[in-house]
Amino acid sequence: MVNMRAMPLTLPHFEQAQQGLVRHFGLTAFRPGQAEVISTVLSGRNTVVVMPTGAGKSLCYQLPATLLPGLTLVVSPLIALMKDQVEQLTARGISATFINSSLSDLERAERMRRLRAGEYKLLYIAPERFRSTSFLQTLTDVGVDLFAVDEAHCISQWGHDFRPEYSQLGQVRKRLRPPRTVALTATATPEVRADIIRVLLMKEPREFAMGFDRPNLFLGKQEVGGDSDRHEACARLAQQGGSGIVYCSTRRAAEGVFSELHARKLKTVLYHAGMDDDARRRAQDTFMSAQEAVAVATNAFGMGIDKPDIRFVAHANIPRAIEAYYQEIGRAGRDGGEARAILLFNHSDVFTQERLIQGNHPSEVVLADIWNVLQSVEEFEKGVHALAGMVNASEFEVSAALRIFERDGKLERGGRGEGEHGVTLTEKAPTAQPHAPDAQRLLKSLLETFPVGRQVTTELPILARRTGLSVDEVRHALGLLEKSGAAKVRRPFSGRSIRALQRVPFRELGMDLSRVREQERQNLQLLRRMTDYAYADRESRCRRATLLRYFGQEGVEASCGNCDVCAPRKMPVLLTGGPSASRARAASAAPPVLNYSELASTELRRWRKELSKDLGVAPFIIFNDATLLGLAAALPIDRDAFLSVKGTGESRWERFGPKVVEICLMARAAGHEPQAAPTSPVRARKPRVRRAGSAD
Repeated sequence: MVNMRAMPLTLPHFEQAQQGLVRHFGLTAFRPGQAEVISTVLSGRNTVVVMPTGAGKSLCYQLPATLLPGLTLVVSPLIALMKDQVEQLTARGISATFINSSLSDLERAERMRRLRAGEYKLLYIAPERFRSTSFLQTLTDVGVDLFAVDEAHCISQWGHDFRPEYSQLGQVRKRLRPPRTVALTATATPEVRADIIRVLLMKEPREFAMGFDRPNLFLGKQEVGGDSDRHEACARLAQQGGSGIVYCSTRRAAEGVFSELHARKLKTVLYHAGMDDDARRRAQDTFMSAQEAVAVATNAFGMGIDKPDIRFVAHANIPRAIEAYYQEIGRAGRDGGEARAILLFNHSDVFTQERLIQGNHPSEVVLADIWNVLQSVEEFEKGVHALAGMVNASEFEVSAALRIFERDGKLERGGRGEGEHGVTLTEKAPTAQPHAPDAQRLLKSLLETFPVGRQVTTELPILARRTGLSVDEVRHALGLLEKSGAAKVRRPFSGRSIRALQRVPFRELGMDLSRVREQERQNLQLLRRMTDYAYADRESRCRRATLLRYFGQEGVEASCGNCDVCAPRKMPVLLTGGPSASRARAASAAPPVLNYSELASTELRRWRKELSKDLGVAPFIIFNDATLLGLAAALPIDRDAFLSVKGTGESRWERFGPKVVEICLMARAAGHEPQAAPTSPVRARKPRVRRAGSAD
């Protein structure tokens, strides 16, 4: 491992790299560490690079690409990032492109033609592209001079953003046989780096790691009792001046914080994956151009954000892993000025993240229900929302389940709706007299072309050509005809069709879910490590030292002087009454369980302790103490009683319900009676779809 601090006086290829830096990128000096990495790549060595966000990782393969004679192939997981980088490169006169699912068949074919003709220096692709054997053959024929894997932590199951498609890159590299490979990431622990090297089949690569310490960044935690505390803390941070980002774990949480800050007349933008592309683009443009804007966002926000004067990053909810947290706080203070990274912490947020992890690793019951629905139709064209309603699961769970089926080759998804409208002229059509001229013109054209009473399919551009109207005018006129009763309109399905590739019961599919369960276990372990960081202050551990040691940095000082543990006076006052009042509010929000079965409590704790060792997770990940006492009070012996206890949930019933019921039956047999306890309302749940092949 090379810790990059001072650049050696002599480096092979340095003069060539310096000239390329000026000629192609208009820069006169390398950032710390870049020259060593670029020199190593140009020398033909396989390289692993860990540089924090904003340190200039991209240049470590983009500059060599301009100096090497052949093609540089860049694997990247994000379409938006590919587009941004290609636009920046082409603006500098560097021939670059991307091939991904956002292109039409004609666009893809044209770029493949130009690739074969050797017209590109850089080609960006997503790892899924390697599923195409013809694409792989084209790359083999063309030849790859440099194979670059961006966001390389996606390779490792210990990475915070593991992508199964990345696990095939070693075999791809073996086939392409590039003279040099570089794997880059902003956050990788020693175990993740080892995974990257193993999966990519690298032999003795040179490793570089640098710049994890951000001394200008104050690290702090503020305990909060609920949403009102969160909103107040975020508002006080925003009122201290400068731009900032507030990260939330869910869209609903982001919308709540945004509404509160907006109501307080703070310049705020909202950004999450549920918004349309134009709205997200406008939000990002506003944030980048305004001096003191605050972005309230999910983790969908941040890639490509390089605003130097961000003065604070707040996490309204605990992130899912230290790697994700470090990457997000790294967007603050890039100008070298003082900045703050504040974690707003309530232990209940840990359970929200846990539910998100479990939703991303759906149970066998959810998978079986979805498969049964897909078996009942030739092709499912109602979208993920409708499918989720039919199996009574969240869209998040269903999307994850579909990815599992698709990865195992059990189903395929079609492209998005092709834009065909179904139009049926009614008996009113021949005598209808719409007021709007556009509607009159469209109706006249339809009557001349299509029969009354029979549905026909057509596309809006075709109707626009026939009528001389624009597509938007045709769309509006069609709506007017529909309102008047002159036509019935079936609009195109805008989602993706889903089709099962086998017609067999679920139990005969032979699905091996062990990898899914292992991923779930590892993600829960990453969450536990993040929770340990949140509790660093209770153990008087320096936050900065905790982070740096996590990433494998040696020689870390025991005290940094710039976190809430080492310098509590620097922690801004974000709540009325301070942290102690917040803890009191949090405690008062959850009344303690006073009457419970001591026998059940003792046995549940013993079982939880043993299970936590087996799973390699903290006991609270299984059930926290309050939930355990709630179970010991209610002594549930069926699903509804179990779900009525606060902090349980459907996935816990499926995984832990039988053992909990066994312990509660034993306590009841010993004469213990169920007691009233703080409960959660049981969410009304439709009966699950049950057909042949159910997992039960």
